[in-house]
Amino acid sequence: MKRKSKSIRELRRPRPTKTERDKVLIVTEGEKTEPDYFNRLIATLGLTTAKVRVSGEGGAAPVSVFEAAEQILIRDDDFEQVYVVFDRDEHESYDEAIAKVHGLSQRNAFRKKTIKAITSVPCFEVWFRLHASNSCKPYTGNAGGQTAAKALVSDLRTAEIHGEKVFSNYDKKNCEAFFRQLALHRSEAKTRSARVLSQAKARGDAEHHENPSTRVHLVVEALEKLSKNS
Repeated sequence: MKRKSKSIRELRRPRPTKTERDKVLIVTEGEKTEPDYFNRLIATLGLTTAKVRVSGEGGAAPVSVFEAAEQILIRDDDFEQVYVVFDRDEHESYDEAIAKVHGLSQRNAFRKKTIKAITSVPCFEVWFRLHASNSCKPYTGNAGGQTAAKALVSDLRTAEIHGEKVFSNYDKKNCEAFFRQLALHRSEAKTRSARVLSQAKARGDAEHHENPSTRVHLVVEALEKLSKNS
């Protein structure tokens, strides 16, 4: 069959650059805390929704967060970086979701994309606490019914940055009250987060089960790089 020749307009149309193609998708477990943080960070970095999409409609279970990310990517495969953000907490589908994210990254259609599970043990608030402290204190639930995540949030509320308890009134609605402090100490948090993971690996902790830990810094670094190259 004779190939259809391209029109002059098509020939003149510039090919999209790597930067133009490098769209980022962030799908989170929470509808409030995580999307609010990432949206504020995106605005701070001068990025737009044309570059980065944040979805907090994945539901509470890690596997449902994965499924939401998968459906978005199937509908719009323009995303070159996909981050599936969820907590260990007490979720039964945690390991299943991690395996599914890895499986998605290995599909032939998506092999050239960056697709990662961004886990936090026990919860996303580890990332906030790393702005104030490099504590590696592990968190577990207790007989009184307090979960590991609640124990961490309790510690977060007493954490200080340069003598100021910036998280004292912390709730999961938004980050407005303390985002400025997060922005000022983001570099320290990234360093601490990477160090915590390195130390956990040296101890022989299983990947994605390091307690406490978070991989949120990987998303932050990716957004910073995208901002720098835009």
